[in-house]
Amino acid sequence: MDIKKSRLILTPPLKEISMTQSFGQNATELYSKLGMKGHSGIDFVALDGTPCYSAHDGRVTYAGYDGAGGLTIVIRTEQEFEGVDGVPSYWKTIYCHLKKGTLKVTGGQQVKVGQHIADCDNTGASTGSHLHFGLKPIYRGEEDWIWENADVNNGYRGAVDPTPYFDNSIDVFKKVIKQGQSGEDVTQLQAFLVRKGLLVMPPNTQFGFYGNLTAQAVKAYQISKGIPHNNGVQVGPQTLKALNNDYSI
Repeated sequence: MDIKKSRLILTPPLKEISMTQSFGQNATELYSKLGMKGHSGIDFVALDGTPCYSAHDGRVTYAGYDGAGGLTIVIRTEQEFEGVDGVPSYWKTIYCHLKKGTLKVTGGQQVKVGQHIADCDNTGASTGSHLHFGLKPIYRGEEDWIWENADVNNGYRGAVDPTPYFDNSIDVFKKVIKQGQSGEDVTQLQAFLVRKGLLVMPPNTQFGFYGNLTAQAVKAYQISKGIPHNNGVQVGPQTLKALNNDYSI
């Protein structure tokens, strides 16, 4: 198999995976001021001191403090994989908000998938202990160690959704969701529907409430998947399975 044409496969960076914020979520003024459409990575639950592991083989290109990211590690692949546009590309992953004094790697060091690289915390611009994990292809002329690339006009400064690249499906959607509900599950559902082009939230409308617009978008998604619908008023087991399958490789 020609490795340059193969797809990058990631291993989850934590032993136990529970996502709290997905890619593209939270499309607020905070991100628009940074020139982004929304959250440029995914956040995982990680208590203070939780071990963090490399998601792939590669080389550490940065290990240190990085402003809002706090204690941060960047790891790049040592070989090319299929790029987002089909063109072979090297890739890099980022691990943010790590715990001070727990770095187990240094710049230039080779690492293996599953290697313990640091512990999690809430350093940087973080309100609670978690792991922010990001993925991006390395674009032409881009330095190995930098992360955000303002020259890439994809709305996330070059970052892409890591979720489809994991070697096993991460079930983002776990519970039945019904019209009238509020909360994080609804917000994640809405962020997914927005990325699919099925939901357009009016300006200044807050995410997190399952109203008529969300129900219409759910109905459209269910129809596209051949799932029986009741005007989109509920995300039941069949729809949950379809949503999670859309995140798998």
